[in-house]
Amino acid sequence: MDLVRAGGFGLRAKKLSMSSRRDALDLFTKSASSVLDAWFENDHVKAAFAFDSIVGNYAAPSTPGSAYVLLHHVFGEANGEKGAWGHAMGGMGAITQAMRKEAERLGVNIRTDAEVKEVLVDRSRANGVRLSSGKTITADKVIANVGPKLLYSRMIDEQHLEPEFRRRVRGFRVGSGTFRMNVALSELPDFICKPGTHLQQHHQSGIVIGPTMTYLEQAFVDATQYGWSTHPIVEILIPSTIDPTLAPEGKHVASLFCQQFAPELPQGKSWDDYRDQAAKTIIDTVTNYAPNFRDAVIAQQIHSPLDLERKFGLMGGDIFHGALGLDQLWSNRPFMGFADYRTPIQDLYLCGSGSHPGGGVTGVPGHNAAMEILRDR
Repeated sequence: MDLVRAGGFGLRAKKLSMSSRRDALDLFTKSASSVLDAWFENDHVKAAFAFDSIVGNYAAPSTPGSAYVLLHHVFGEANGEKGAWGHAMGGMGAITQAMRKEAERLGVNIRTDAEVKEVLVDRSRANGVRLSSGKTITADKVIANVGPKLLYSRMIDEQHLEPEFRRRVRGFRVGSGTFRMNVALSELPDFICKPGTHLQQHHQSGIVIGPTMTYLEQAFVDATQYGWSTHPIVEILIPSTIDPTLAPEGKHVASLFCQQFAPELPQGKSWDDYRDQAAKTIIDTVTNYAPNFRDAVIAQQIHSPLDLERKFGLMGGDIFHGALGLDQLWSNRPFMGFADYRTPIQDLYLCGSGSHPGGGVTGVPGHNAAMEILRDR
């Protein structure tokens, strides 16, 4: 089946013009900076595009393969507009609540506060799960929406996996270099370049602090040496400017998506001891561009890479369940031979961002996994 699909992909690629084939090769193998240098002259324009090459990617724009990450973030569409990003009214939780409502309408039984600690395996076949409470739930099939590294290294007894496969799991790269903050604001940011706390168009857009290619590069270099940069990359989104139900009248909520923050701090340091210091650096950085920002913060929520792992099961704080490198994409995601949503264990499937085509709010990995499960019935 894999050969048939590969053949079909090859035929489609063959129909491309030679120029398009060259562009495709560039996007899959080159660095974002080298691709952008070939298309643009202005450094600020390059940096605006290059930001997408390091979203969820602990790398610099000059890192080979980062051009693909840029491409990955413009694959999708919202309301039929290709490359656009959408906003869920009611917040991101509205998406899962809508899914839950429809699933329950179809008779699905959903249990929350039921942490899975182990996948039960008997004679190389998954037949249920054990919860942290000790309770077991049996099933004909187990479909895991967790990262492959978490699944194989913490949820399955190693006796059920071949030594060579366990070695591959250990080498699977995780850690997206992401630090997240949510803040409540008494007023909108008053940017030096766009003055005013009244609602303006830029307040309803993604606001990226990463003005030059050198800025983006240095943030990664600093992170590898010190854990994070004194000039971090920050994307500000203020969803309450679009959805007034998210905050009281006159107040706002904002999310700060920040790169590059080392998944593990150097010299054995712990994020538990430095998360507040890093958060202050982020607030200070935004305040440099919007002087009223620090005083406008009413409350804040901090998620360091370690917090993301503990709270959401994201190994290394990786928001994509695994690095989007050429060695972990397509038929290699998560591992060659198991990129079709199946696993080395019969009746155990993988359906999250650690499977093809990777991270993002697309539903594609889940849809594709469901199709494969139906084929196996």
